[in-house]
Amino acid sequence: MKIVRIAGLAIALCAASASLAAAQGRPDSAPPGGRRGGMGQMLLNGITLTDAQQAQLKTIREKHMPAISAYRDSLRSTGAPPDDAARAKMAAMNDAYVAEVRAILTADQQAILDKNIADAKARMRAGPPPSGN
Repeated sequence: MKIVRIAGLAIALCAASASLAAAQGRPDSAPPGGRRGGMGQMLLNGITLTDAQQAQLKTIREKHMPAISAYRDSLRSTGAPPDDAARAKMAAMNDAYVAEVRAILTADQQAILDKNIADAKARMRAGPPPSGN
């Protein structure tokens, strides 16, 4: 009877460790340290930045992201969907960020950025993907 209990425990531990290992390898899981790159990273998808551009981008992010994150968090804390004025303010904050990022890019990189923005807007209009449940 003791062997059956030990074997059952071993199977349960193997199953648990396998599910943890699978979750760690999922591309949609957040990295250790927190959030993924988010929209800012998606907009730069396919763009290789020089070291100078990376430094400029870091400065731009440090300038804009605290205010954008704080405003987004304040909107979420109400529990209600944002009204038109709140959406307009968030859009203006995002537009200012994107304008500064765009200014550090070459013409070819700007074309990729514009395509990424158009793709993101199309995804937003389409709504969330259907759940697989």
